[in-house]
Amino acid sequence: MTMRFATLVVSAMIFISKGDAADAPPSDPVAGRSHWAFQPFADLTETPVADWSQSRIDDFIAARLKQEGVKSVPDAGRKELIRRVYFQLVGLPPTAEQTQAFVENQHPDALEQVVDQLLGSPRFGERWGRHWLDLARYADSNGLDENFLFREAWRYRNWVIDAVNADVPFDRFVLEQIAGDALPYDSIEQRDRQRIAAGFMVIGPKVLLGNDANNQRMEVADEQIDTIGRSLLGLTLGCAKCHDHKFEPVPTADYYALAGILTSTQVMERRYMLGEQRVMERLVGLGQDGDALDSEYERYWRELPQARKKAERAKSALEFLKKDDAEGLKNLVEKNADALSDGAKDATQPSEQRIASQNQLIAELDAAIAQAPPIPPRAMIPSDVDKPADESIRKAGQFNQLGEKVPRGFLQVISTNNEIKIPDGKSGRLELGQWLTDVEHGAGRLTARVLANRIWHHMIGVGIVRTVDNFGRTGELPSHPELLDHLAKTLIDSGWSIKALVREIALSRSFALSSEYDAAAHEIDPDNRLMWRAHRRRLDPEALRDAMLMAAGQLDLSPMGSSVSYLGDQATAVGKNEVRRRTDFPNRSVYLPVIRNDLPELFEVFNFANPHATTGARPNITAATQGLFLLNDDMVMNAAEATAKQLLASPETSESRIDHMFRQILGLNPDDAERTELLDFVAKTESRLASEGDDNASLRAWSTACHALFSTSRFQFID
Repeated sequence: MTMRFATLVVSAMIFISKGDAADAPPSDPVAGRSHWAFQPFADLTETPVADWSQSRIDDFIAARLKQEGVKSVPDAGRKELIRRVYFQLVGLPPTAEQTQAFVENQHPDALEQVVDQLLGSPRFGERWGRHWLDLARYADSNGLDENFLFREAWRYRNWVIDAVNADVPFDRFVLEQIAGDALPYDSIEQRDRQRIAAGFMVIGPKVLLGNDANNQRMEVADEQIDTIGRSLLGLTLGCAKCHDHKFEPVPTADYYALAGILTSTQVMERRYMLGEQRVMERLVGLGQDGDALDSEYERYWRELPQARKKAERAKSALEFLKKDDAEGLKNLVEKNADALSDGAKDATQPSEQRIASQNQLIAELDAAIAQAPPIPPRAMIPSDVDKPADESIRKAGQFNQLGEKVPRGFLQVISTNNEIKIPDGKSGRLELGQWLTDVEHGAGRLTARVLANRIWHHMIGVGIVRTVDNFGRTGELPSHPELLDHLAKTLIDSGWSIKALVREIALSRSFALSSEYDAAAHEIDPDNRLMWRAHRRRLDPEALRDAMLMAAGQLDLSPMGSSVSYLGDQATAVGKNEVRRRTDFPNRSVYLPVIRNDLPELFEVFNFANPHATTGARPNITAATQGLFLLNDDMVMNAAEATAKQLLASPETSESRIDHMFRQILGLNPDDAERTELLDFVAKTESRLASEGDDNASLRAWSTACHALFSTSRFQFID
């Protein structure tokens, strides 16, 4: 760290924290309120306006640059800017035509028009919904020991996408996910949407095999507390499970105050699975008759073993009838009266009639067994337990070592109203959902800071607080605390609109800076914490795959339902898996299966989120395996071949095909040197393949050229 930037960090520390009381323990919630993240918003009225700024955001960036004597780099070119806007907002590249139209449109509102168009696109929800799914630890299977399939998880995934597209206010977005099943509704459709949203509480991984029920109850609550803490509050709350938090102002009592709310919430139920009754994720029927259809479905599978035994007994009785074995029939019927039909019980009737009656019973039993009801529309939905109750502190975190009982409630460090009461007979999730975004008496300011920082992270590439999931004492300080407060306040004042904040950032001068290197600025701020240039970023795996399919003309933009319906009840199992998750769907990558313990290879290689836990910032690792993947993966090679077929289908010259290929894949034209080099490569490759007897020499040569462009840094990175 340079001397000048060290001064910057110290200044930020002085601004944002008055220091915790020296004699107070770290877990003291009263002393802990002095920590910067729990402070009221700063007074931002006197921030000077910079000459080059286009928005309030730029004022804060420019003021800090001026303070440190750093000059920002020039603006990005219009081609670079339009590509950046498209990928950041919708996760897809602009077409060559869209790029050219933006380059030629010199109207002052040209960028604003593009941003508004993209914010209104269904593609926005698919891109930004995925950001939330990372936080919600979304997956299509349970993971861990038995890794059972979450067959209905896709409904929650699609609810997130739809809610982001509709710009549901974030406070409502949170409330429905914490307590959607407890909210009032005006229609069955609204009830179901809210219920599906609450799947957030159910979708986490759980240890199923050989787990004590009381231990599992506490483990599920612990996972939910960790998820809520990291995703919404930027705090590591799980550390207070065994003892008062060693770093954060969270005593153990606060942990168990939250745990009481969550252990009063049911997310598991006993259902028939793989030949027996098991404790599985809770499912509820959807639609007007959903509960009845769900009950009928579960009853069939619950009663199936007994139905099969009854059919076997009926067939045994038939054999006794055919053999006229009265003694054997009597012994069977004495133990199992249902083995014989009413007509066959009358021994005075002719044998033929008794046999016919028994055959009819067997046919009816076999038909009932064969007519399994279809899986009804269902969703992963929590509910309050029958008798919600406060939770006891667990000594050393051991589930069976009970200590003092703690009233259900919230974190004291960010609660100014201790009069919040949880109604009798209710879990408290509704009150928790409201408290999380309550700006006056709850966690609203902290939640707004965390969300604003995440939005900045996704738009700019690095958070104002780089530890996006940790706003506590062990996290990093914000590089621009006043800017963070401005963004958080803007978010609240807009009615918690994510789209409004994304729009403000996208239209700022700071967002539009180029990523070029400047030696003088780098000497002072090598990590670019002052935002003197744009951060160059690698495409995430979803954008990388979608861009390839788009170039190949293979991308299907239709929304998708389940992408795991063909799998068995266990998504992965010990031994050979006869049916494995697919990745060959032409739809956007947000719809690909996310099987815990068996992610798509593309996701594994290119830094996908860990679906077992909240992930606010994905890993940023460049490894040799990524290059090997691009060279050898079937999807990449198929996309290259499909792109080449499009090129060869048109009656163009080789030179124009090269230009077309560049525009199709990179969104720009090649320069003379690039055109000449690729022409020479295609000609030589085609000639060599033809001499080797390849009947598709032309297609393979052009496919290889397309493949090479897919592998370039210009395709894989956003400048």
